[in-house]
Amino acid sequence: MTSIQSVFQNKKAFIPYITAGYPDLASTEKYIQVMAEEGASLIEIGIPFSDPTAEGPVIQHAIETALKAGLRTDDVFAMVERLQEKIDIPLVFMTYANIVFGYGPDKFMRRCQEVGIQGLILPDVPYEEKGELLPYSQKYDVALISLVAPTSHDRIHKIAKEAEGFLYV
Repeated sequence: MTSIQSVFQNKKAFIPYITAGYPDLASTEKYIQVMAEEGASLIEIGIPFSDPTAEGPVIQHAIETALKAGLRTDDVFAMVERLQEKIDIPLVFMTYANIVFGYGPDKFMRRCQEVGIQGLILPDVPYEEKGELLPYSQKYDVALISLVAPTSHDRIHKIAKEAEGFLYV
């Protein structure tokens, strides 16, 4: 059983989200520690991207603020690496495919494994296109977490059947 799966042993989990770098990276690190101390089961850390198409205005503002302050993906990896010494719950990234492809899929997944990231949520990668990233996520044991939307209809069973980590709804 993976650490992500163990989170769901009691059938429910508290999974907060935070945008890395908002209002600044030191605060993000502190807030993640507090979330873990206060009972978060798993934490989603958003890596900012310049075109956050799937986000609402609050998260868009957080992303824009972090990017304007100069936040880089390597800064987020370094923060997560520091956090692994302080918390003992799974962490997953939520970001966009361009971040992964721009970094290089193999290098990105390897860094995830090195710093202890357990899973990756990419809202702009449809189920049918996840195969391009799956070999890298499997190679480095990073769950590629599938999404189901209200419009998924006939695809829900297929997506759920092959889901890794958990199913994002």
